[in-house]
Amino acid sequence: MNLAVRRLSPVRRVSFYFLVALLVVTLYLLVAFLQNGAFGFPLDDAWIHQVYARNLGARFEFSFFAGQPSAGSTSPLWSLLLSVGYLLRIDYFAWAILLGIIFLGASGWMTQRVTSHLTDDARAAHWFAPLFLLLEWHMVWAAASGMEIMLFIFLTLALVEAFLAKRAAPLFGLGAGLLVLTRPDGIVLVGLVGAGLLWRALRAATNWAAIAAFAVTFGIVLLPYLYFNLQISGTLLPNTFYAKSAEYAELTQTNFFARWLSLYRQPLLGAQLLLAPGFIYAFYFFARKRAWEKLLPALWLVALPALYAWRLPVEYQFGRYMMPLIPFMIIYGIVGVKFIFEKISARVIRRAWTLTLAALLFVFLFLGATLYAQAVAIINCEMVAVAHFTRANLPPGARVAAHDIGAQGYFDPDRPMLDLAGLVSPEVIPFIRDEAKLKTWMLERGAQYAIFFPTWYPNLAGDDSFQEIFSTNCAVTRGMGEENLRVYEVR
Repeated sequence: MNLAVRRLSPVRRVSFYFLVALLVVTLYLLVAFLQNGAFGFPLDDAWIHQVYARNLGARFEFSFFAGQPSAGSTSPLWSLLLSVGYLLRIDYFAWAILLGIIFLGASGWMTQRVTSHLTDDARAAHWFAPLFLLLEWHMVWAAASGMEIMLFIFLTLALVEAFLAKRAAPLFGLGAGLLVLTRPDGIVLVGLVGAGLLWRALRAATNWAAIAAFAVTFGIVLLPYLYFNLQISGTLLPNTFYAKSAEYAELTQTNFFARWLSLYRQPLLGAQLLLAPGFIYAFYFFARKRAWEKLLPALWLVALPALYAWRLPVEYQFGRYMMPLIPFMIIYGIVGVKFIFEKISARVIRRAWTLTLAALLFVFLFLGATLYAQAVAIINCEMVAVAHFTRANLPPGARVAAHDIGAQGYFDPDRPMLDLAGLVSPEVIPFIRDEAKLKTWMLERGAQYAIFFPTWYPNLAGDDSFQEIFSTNCAVTRGMGEENLRVYEVR
């Protein structure tokens, strides 16, 4: 069987990965359309990327508000890729989904390559690991989200593959720079790979010139963006990094170890939970063999949650910040299970485990489609609906203060806006959770209307200065036990 698998054409095999990616993403889109009667994105942040991309593609400027350069995007590379669609006049939704499909398929391919460095079992590397990733519900959700998640995952896998294959140092640097331009937390994996290169140099497995080439290439790719942020906002990192850290600062007051462990709940929610014994055994196996280089990428599974436990311990939106862990759970899990199966002679146990894993994979795949459709419905009937309301009913030029600015900025782009979340109004970050200071700030900046969920700002919602004039009354949101978005007139 292994021999037959090895003889399959690599081109056909990789093409099959992309075909599967196309089919599963289409499934999610179809379920969402049938349930909602419309397409859309499951996150308001996807609309933020679209605003930046539209201004970049149409005006050649990196901004949220036209004519005002902004350091509010954590993913300039994703905005750049999305902007190509606007430049070529391709439908924005179709282009975003196409990119998601491409990077999902490419992640399946890169999963195969990484797995091949850890095992010589062709079935595990060529089929089990990549197909598991392609059918894993978080991955499909991410590919259909309009977000940078699958691009980030592809680049993490590509960087690890380059490290394990000992590719040229400039290629390391290029991949590392692109990774951080996709999401700042990629610097954690860059640090791990850099440590691996340093370890090789100390063992004379590589030369110091390689490390210098890695650092120089990384700097060339990243420094222009850091300089842009510094010039626009006075900080090296985008406003979003500081805004979210301030907004959720109270969550970091609990026990660090408990926060760190809690962040594994979402990425383990699926069939990959059955792989847990596998990736634990894989760590033990490679450590016993002193195969340290094969263990280094696995440290990503520890380091990324540790970073978020320290700065941003949140699990919302199906744990999207932790989704980049899942491919490595799959890879090490399948490799470890293979090692375990080599010690188990009872074929019935292996078959029962495999069938259970496959069944769970498909159950969660279809469950994820329903969750995706619900998330799209909520964004469409809350944020998108409010943006259409303000565009049609508020006086032209009336200034609005909003907490979720993505759809608002996309569908009502000419309206002056204040950002209560601090992404494009960084001056609000020092008092982002102080409602009294937020009210003063809004009044001083001339806000005539405000848009937020009442429980997010309960004092403002109960203040006589804020008179409700519109509620979405979205039944989907209420059916999930959540509240509707409101528009208030500020008096």
